[in-house]
Amino acid sequence: MIDVEQLKAYLDCRDLIERDLGQPKYHNDTYSTYKCPLHHEEKGFSLVIYADHWHCFGKCNRGGDAIDWLQAYHGLRFQDACQQLAAGDLPQVQQQKPKQKSKLRSLSEPPNEVWQKAARDVAYLAMETLYSEKGQAAWRYLEEERGLTEKSIVEAGLGYIPGHHKEWKALFGLKVPCGITIPWMTGHTIWGIKVRRAAGQQRYQQVSGGNIRGSLYLADELQPGVPILLTEGEFDALIARQVGKGLISAVALGSAAHKHINPRWFPKFISAPSILICMDDDQAGQRAADQLSKLSQATRCIHVPQGKDINAFYKLAGKDTVKAWADCLF
Repeated sequence: MIDVEQLKAYLDCRDLIERDLGQPKYHNDTYSTYKCPLHHEEKGFSLVIYADHWHCFGKCNRGGDAIDWLQAYHGLRFQDACQQLAAGDLPQVQQQKPKQKSKLRSLSEPPNEVWQKAARDVAYLAMETLYSEKGQAAWRYLEEERGLTEKSIVEAGLGYIPGHHKEWKALFGLKVPCGITIPWMTGHTIWGIKVRRAAGQQRYQQVSGGNIRGSLYLADELQPGVPILLTEGEFDALIARQVGKGLISAVALGSAAHKHINPRWFPKFISAPSILICMDDDQAGQRAADQLSKLSQATRCIHVPQGKDINAFYKLAGKDTVKAWADCLF
């Protein structure tokens, strides 16, 4: 009798599917991506393969394990698929310890509801403080140094936790750095809260327990058929949204180190006529841009005419110049 669970434990879906579809368009240590043959995909690469499962984030929305793949792609019955795998007819089943489950599966999920409730309380408290007398200096910084309008500040839910730039506060059971708070929200889900400190070597910190790596800031801004501008920093995305609202969908990675976008967002990229990647003008930004350029055939790397990033360009050149530059891009 075939031990199905043991068979799947020793099998890497990426090896199996690579035999059928060839070298992946994009891959890293965790997953590979292909055009999905199950719905004859022509644009995008929505079929994502992990070590122990696969899923299409596109039109067909199918997924499963190695056996499910053989059934879906080769039209085999369940028993026939199991027998072929056990006989080694398709993949080489390595007689080693089972591969670890994909870490990206945990990265793809937001924090639990208990954390999210506490994080919302932190975000609301920070917003109230920013609008109060205690937040006046932070508000001036956002308007004068970052160029954000009152509308942009309010829509983004920016806030302020007063205190020394090295200080952390215990709020609602969470460890919170002092500074300007930037909540990462999609719908009713809060993934994390970034904090921009007033000084120090590491200006950006996160409220403990958040999970923004691989996520996208302003992901709700992505609209079908609208060009995407992918930036490095949150303030860059906010300025791009402020200047080009209706013209582009602006989102941010949050850091050049977050150059692998979580596949859960891939469906939002499929219908974009173009994806412009504008990372910071430094080595880390260049490496991130090179990696992200493999995301789709619709990607194009761009650079601001002045300054290190979009926010610096906005401060140097002004709204009208940035708007004219954006109009030329699209």
